[in-house]
Amino acid sequence: MEKKTLLAVVISLAILLLWDVFFLKNKAPQQPPKQPARQEAPVAAAPKTPAAVPLPAMPPAQAPAPAAAAAQTLAVDTPLYRATFSSTGGAITSFQLKKFHEELDPRSKTVDVVNTPMPVFGLGDKFSDASVAYQATRSQPDSTGVSREIAFTAQPMPGVVLRKIFTIDPKTYTLGYRMVVENHTAAPLQADMQQYVDGIYRSGAKLDGYSFQGPVLLADKHLEEFKLKKVEDIGIYRDFSGSVQWFGFEDKYFLKTLIPTSPVNTTLTIRRTSESVVRMVYRSGTASIQPGMSVQKDYLLFVGPKEFNILKAANYNLNKALDFGFFDIIAKPMLVAMNWIFAYVKSYGLTIIILTILIKIILYPLTLKSFKSMKELQKIQPLMKEIQTKYKDDKQKLNQELMKLYSEHKINPMGGCLPMLLQIPILFALYRVFYQAIELRHTPFHMFGTWLPDLSAKDPYYITPILMGLSQFVMQKMSPAPGDEMQQKVMLIMPVMFTVLFLNFPSGLVIYWLISNILSIAQQAYINRKHA
Repeated sequence: MEKKTLLAVVISLAILLLWDVFFLKNKAPQQPPKQPARQEAPVAAAPKTPAAVPLPAMPPAQAPAPAAAAAQTLAVDTPLYRATFSSTGGAITSFQLKKFHEELDPRSKTVDVVNTPMPVFGLGDKFSDASVAYQATRSQPDSTGVSREIAFTAQPMPGVVLRKIFTIDPKTYTLGYRMVVENHTAAPLQADMQQYVDGIYRSGAKLDGYSFQGPVLLADKHLEEFKLKKVEDIGIYRDFSGSVQWFGFEDKYFLKTLIPTSPVNTTLTIRRTSESVVRMVYRSGTASIQPGMSVQKDYLLFVGPKEFNILKAANYNLNKALDFGFFDIIAKPMLVAMNWIFAYVKSYGLTIIILTILIKIILYPLTLKSFKSMKELQKIQPLMKEIQTKYKDDKQKLNQELMKLYSEHKINPMGGCLPMLLQIPILFALYRVFYQAIELRHTPFHMFGTWLPDLSAKDPYYITPILMGLSQFVMQKMSPAPGDEMQQKVMLIMPVMFTVLFLNFPSGLVIYWLISNILSIAQQAYINRKHA
């Protein structure tokens, strides 16, 4: 039984280590048939027509500077980020997160989440403002020294005025964004309003197979992470119809999204526009803007880290972007528990230790039951060998007699496996948390030295995996030995296999398993003394 249990654990850990490499990374999704670059997409329900409003009494908008003029750049500094806006396209061209660096070295560059101008506005499929020269204005700085509003105005065609207004909240990673189309002509204007968000993903490039990177959207409360292999060729696209709550691009740790404040049933298209650019197109509805009238659409932009508390506070179900896959139902409560403990102890090293102790306390009744089952199994080993020898040629009778023996001695043969079987999903969930949660990115252990600079990365000196392997060996020697000599030899190899498996695991996860083993040794010593 012990042999089967440990073999199950080793196989499970191997699956954990290799799952993403051989399944998520190498399993190519079904390549869609090539489609023309333009195709009418079926829409679940027609988008609501934006309501036109009368223009206030004002002189006609001034024409912007000639397109050939140098673009005007405006920078906004807040405690959280430094954002750069360009008058060409009236868009954000850079968004540097001050609290996050590209490398472990705090002197390295800060992470820039925006690598293409966003957002880009379109009127139908024939016009976008990506190269339109806007005139930029900004409000006076408030008490925090930050301009609360940045506005861009352009007149791309006679009598048609576009306005982009960004509202800054220095305390969050969320920006307000309003798009206004004004009709100063003498005829109605048909405006098919669209918003574009682009991402740089070179066709055929190999991405990190352990975490998702690419287009993401929340449609009718369902998270859709769109695999880039479905749009490998220029012009290939995919449509999503329904109520799109938000859309954008994500990687392992960061997210940039456009959020309609009043979602409508519409179609969002994901299309490869070049060898290096993938575009998401959101259609917000077609409006007939009468002379002297305007139409506006309100959005929010979230550009920041995929940190659970930050995403939760931003609302709009942005926390769904933090997805731990199959073990999400266990991983998220674990992350919430870790963040709650960290709020008090201010050290993720100590947080891991406390979390491990809590888990061991919860599982202790099962651990005790497991030990008793293993002790009883050890006592009846001679009887089991007699039955195995007597009925070695009759497997059906052998199983019947063994079950009868278990029943007579009130033994559950699976009792010794339960704690380990419960530990496996916890281990898998914590693996995803330590690898993917930004709270642990570039976070040192902060206890007993500084050789562990990053809990989300492997131990650079392999100290913790070796200690974990030694603790596994000690724990195994303290457990009741199986009666079969071959099983004993197999079990001696298990600590070595565990050590090899854990060498490249996130160091935070190895610390969890090491502390768990140390606590198990203490529990085993106590139980051995109590039930000697």
